[in-house]
Amino acid sequence: MEYTTLGRTGLKVSVAGLGCGGFSRLGLASGRSEAEAAALVRLALDQGVSIIDTAANYGTEGVVGQALKGVPRESVVVATKSSIERDGELWPVERIVESLDNSLRVLGLDTIDVFQLHGIPPRLYDHAMNAVVPGLLRERERGKFRFLGITETAPADPDHKMLTRAAADGVWDVVMV
Repeated sequence: MEYTTLGRTGLKVSVAGLGCGGFSRLGLASGRSEAEAAALVRLALDQGVSIIDTAANYGTEGVVGQALKGVPRESVVVATKSSIERDGELWPVERIVESLDNSLRVLGLDTIDVFQLHGIPPRLYDHAMNAVVPGLLRERERGKFRFLGITETAPADPDHKMLTRAAADGVWDVVMV
């Protein structure tokens, strides 16, 4: 397995990570059991994968938490995410912090390595920066997560202007398409 540095985190991670969403959701969407999904996570770790990417809305955090029981914490980087809106309703930072707290509980972790704002379209970037980030930075100071990230939906920003801006803003440790 090859390894690289993840964004500005300094964390060394495998170039192949395990995404826990998508159409499959670790097989859960196609009828696989939670035990089978957890076994898939452990298999990935056994193959040298060292970064697991999940999200509250994927419905896979619990399986990831099960799979990580007994795994040395320093051997895996766990990234999870929260949305900042649903059905056109912007979430207050308190709701995003609730999502973070729930992710910690469901994953069974004391701290998340990378907490990301998920699928941020360019029109919501200023809201994320001004209304959400300050509250999340307070949660980071409390030790709930180590690094802050942002993901966006590339079709909404074909020229990647938001990603360029996010990379320059300096608040984000990880910026993903």
